[in-house]
Amino acid sequence: MQAIRTDFKPQNRITTPLAGNPSYINSGIIKAVMKNGEKVSVAQIDYQEFDEENFQYVISPYWEIVDGLPASVFQGIPGIDMELRLKDYYRVNYIPTFISERTPSESREDLWELLESVGLDYYDRFEWLLRTNMRAANDNLIVERRRMQETVEQFASGVVSGLQYGDKVIVESLEAIADTTAGFADGMFDIVTSGVDVITQSGQVLVDAMTRAAMIPYMVTQRIISRRERNANRQEGIKKAKKNGKYTGRKPIEVDENTLQQVAKELDEGLITVEEAMRRTKINSRSTFYRKLKKL
Repeated sequence: MQAIRTDFKPQNRITTPLAGNPSYINSGIIKAVMKNGEKVSVAQIDYQEFDEENFQYVISPYWEIVDGLPASVFQGIPGIDMELRLKDYYRVNYIPTFISERTPSESREDLWELLESVGLDYYDRFEWLLRTNMRAANDNLIVERRRMQETVEQFASGVVSGLQYGDKVIVESLEAIADTTAGFADGMFDIVTSGVDVITQSGQVLVDAMTRAAMIPYMVTQRIISRRERNANRQEGIKKAKKNGKYTGRKPIEVDENTLQQVAKELDEGLITVEEAMRRTKINSRSTFYRKLKKL
């Protein structure tokens, strides 16, 4: 892992950290979403409020993970110069590009509809982001809520999905993670890409920041190759099925036409968001949703 700079001097008031303790903190984890939906934790982002209406955002990259990711998975965080290799990037009394690109401004006409769609009755663009899976048009990054306290858990089936960067999971041995090769690969991928440490009952460290730095390039590349291989096999299977006259394609998603007509009307009138319309029609894919609207 490359060194992180400690000698950086802030250039202006926007990058100069506020002194003292914040009166309020809200925290999230920035994750890069791979093509098959796998999420890789790449940074922590905090919103901090101070007295006299001062505030700051702090973005802290998980460098041991970031350094091992290919450009197809992670291209950087908009608005910060990652070539500086800082531990923390500050934006003081300023909305960072990363936030402004994916949250509604106060002047947006449908602002209160967007706030109400996630259960907010006040304007807080960072909290709104934490309650959605919003992505900007030009990247694959999302933000999920971060617990303020780190936790230590005994390993059990499904426990890793609830853990976050800095948490620890206790195992008898690495063999306890899964009974099959594929299960072990999936389990270790989730552990490493989420930034979870693995220790034994006796306290021996099996996975930490140093081992993550070494493992990330290989594990992510293996996942990309495996996905490419599966897609190739699937296409080959489709070709054979078509040749034998047995391919019928995917079964269309059934949507109640009355519901679709109603959400289409409300969407056209600006009464609901696309996310709310998709939720009500139980359609998870935007492309599928828009195809249904076009057909309607």
